[in-house]
Amino acid sequence: MLYVIHGSDVEKAREKSHALFEALKAKKPDASAGMITSEEITIEKIEELTQTQGLFENKQIIFMDRTLENKDVREVMLEKMDAIQESPNIFIFFEGKLTKEVLKKLEKRAEKVTEYEATEEKKKESGSFFHLADALAAKDKKALWVGLREALEGDAAPEEIHGILFWQAKSLALASRTSSATEAGINPFVYGKAKRYLSAWKEGEIDALLSSLVSIYHRAHRGEVDFERELEKLALDL
Repeated sequence: MLYVIHGSDVEKAREKSHALFEALKAKKPDASAGMITSEEITIEKIEELTQTQGLFENKQIIFMDRTLENKDVREVMLEKMDAIQESPNIFIFFEGKLTKEVLKKLEKRAEKVTEYEATEEKKKESGSFFHLADALAAKDKKALWVGLREALEGDAAPEEIHGILFWQAKSLALASRTSSATEAGINPFVYGKAKRYLSAWKEGEIDALLSSLVSIYHRAHRGEVDFERELEKLALDL
C-alpha cells in the first residue's frame, strides 16, 4: 500500500505525513516501523523494502523522507512502484513539490496522493530561512546560531529549519563530488554558490555534517533528544 504526501508547503506536508505515520503505527502496533531519508536510500534498500515482511505481522510501515530527491535511485524507485504497491508493507512517501512526470507515475499506483500548496505569503516566509543555509555553508557559527534562535522564537518549526540545513549540506556534498550543475542534478545558481563555499570545509567535514543532520532528525522523532537544542548544538559546533 502506498501513500504520497507532497507539496510546496513542505512544513504542512511533513506534518500531515508524520500524522499518518503515527496513526498507522497506532492502528498496527505489532507492525515494525521505520524512516528512511534520501541519504540512506539505495537500490539494494529498495529491493529489501519491497520484499521484507515484519516478524509478527505481514507488514512494515515505512516512512520515505524525500527519498525521490536522490537522483541516483529515483528512476529505479519509480520503476519499482508496482512492487512497492504490491508489497505487504505500507509506504508513506513524503516529498516536496513533485514534477508532473513523477506525480503521474505515483498517482497510478498510490492509495492516496495529497498535495499541500504553499500560499504566496508562506513561500516568502520560507524563503527567509535561506540566510541560515548561507550561514551554514560559510561555517559562520555566530550568524547561524543567531538566525536559528530568531527563527525558533518566531515559531518556525524545527523540521522546517532542519530541511533547509539538510538541503544545503546535500548541495555542498554534491558540489564537492561533481564538476557541473548538470552532473550534480541541481540548480546552476545553487551549484555555483556551493562550489564557492567549499573552501571553508576540510575533507570529511561535509559528510560528517550530513550524518549529524540525519542522526538529529531520527533521534528527535524517536523522542530521544530535543530537536531545537540539537540544532543549536550543531550550529555552535561548526
